Amino acid sequence: MRTFQIEDRFGVVFASSAQGGERGQAEAAATAERALDMMRRGEMPAGVAEALIGRSPATPPGGEEVAFSILDVVGGDEASLMECDTMPLCLIRGGEVAFLPLSEEVVHGRLLRSYCFQLRNGDYMVLVSQGYLHPRGWGWGWSDIAVAVRRWTDTGCDADELMSALLLTYHRLNPGAPRWDVTVVAMRVRPERHVTVWTGPPVDPAQDELALRKLMAEQGTRVVCGGTTALIAARLLGAELKTEPRPEDGWAEVPPVSRLEEVDLVTEGLVTLGKARERLAGAGQAQQAGDGQPSRGGYPRLPGGEDGATRLARALLAADRIHFIVGLAVNPQQAEDSGARGRTIDVRRPLRQGIVEALVGDLKACGKLVSVEYL
Repeated sequence: MRTFQIEDRFGVVFASSAQGGERGQAEAAATAERALDMMRRGEMPAGVAEALIGRSPATPPGGEEVAFSILDVVGGDEASLMECDTMPLCLIRGGEVAFLPLSEEVVHGRLLRSYCFQLRNGDYMVLVSQGYLHPRGWGWGWSDIAVAVRRWTDTGCDADELMSALLLTYHRLNPGAPRWDVTVVAMRVRPERHVTVWTGPPVDPAQDELALRKLMAEQGTRVVCGGTTALIAARLLGAELKTEPRPEDGWAEVPPVSRLEEVDLVTEGLVTLGKARERLAGAGQAQQAGDGQPSRGGYPRLPGGEDGATRLARALLAADRIHFIVGLAVNPQQAEDSGARGRTIDVRRPLRQGIVEALVGDLKACGKLVSVEYL
C-alpha cells in the first residue's frame, strides 16, 4: 500500500499478490511503486490501471498476476476508484453499507471495475487483501467484513482505531500469521485539520504585531513556541501568561507549558521543538513495528504524558495542513554560547530555523501539507 498527498489531490495504491510470502510482497510493492510514480506525474487512475494490466510488473515473469486498487481523490471529495481482481471497497455511509454504481470492462483478459463518486463527511472506507478472507479455520466473505466494519464504525472510531480493530480480529482468527499475509487500508472522511505554529520574534520588532495577526487569522489549532515569543503574544493580546501547574511526575526533560487566552498551546522553544521531533520519530517507529495495539486518541502510538513536546507532537500528527511562522531574530545567548564553546555557528541564522526546517522535512515525509514563512 502506498499513498501520496499534494495540495489538492490524495491517492492510495493498494496491490497484493496471490503468491504471498516475501516474493509476493516484492511483486506487489513493485506494482504499487510504479502506479504511484505514474499518479505523481499526473496520470489518471484509468490510464494507470490499463498500463499496469498491459505490462509488467502487474504480471511479473514467472509470477502471479498482481491485483490492485487505485483510489484518487481530487479537491477533497471527488473520488475515482479502479479495481482489478481485488476485494471491492467497503464504504460505510450514514451508518449503513453503501453500494456504489460501477462500470466493468475486460482489459487484456482481466476484469477492471471503475467507480466515480463524491465523498461525504463521516464516510468510512476499507480495503483488505484477499488473504483477509481466509484465516485458519475460518471463512469470511465480503459481506461479513462489511457487517463487522459497520458495527465498529457505529462507535464513532477514527481510521487508526478501525484499522486496529480489523488487524486484531484477523490475528485473533489466524494466530501466528506472518505480517505480510494481509494488508488493510482504513480511511475516514473528515474536515481538514489545521495547525499554525509561531516560534521566535521577528528580526524587526515592528513586525511583532504582524506575526501575531498571522497566527490569529489562521483557523484550527494555534501554537506558540518560545518564552520570548509567548511574552510578545501576551503583551499584544493584553492577556495574562500563566504557567500550568507542575504535573505529578514533574517536567523532566521538557520545560513547562503555559496558558494564554486564544492560543491552544504555549511551550518553550528550542528544547521543546527538538523533543517534539523525537516524539514524532518514536511514534513512526512504533507504527512500523506493527504491534497491533490501538492508538491513543487517534494519534499513532505516541507515548502517554502531557509535557509540551508530546502535546505539540500530537497536534502536528493530527493535522493535515501545518503552517510555521518563524521569527529570525537571533538570541544573543546563541552568539555567546558559540564563542564560549569554541564552535563555529552562523550567528545570523537562529538555531530555531534549523530545527524547524528538520521538523518540516519529517512532517512532509508523513504526508502533511507544510508551509513556512519567515519574519
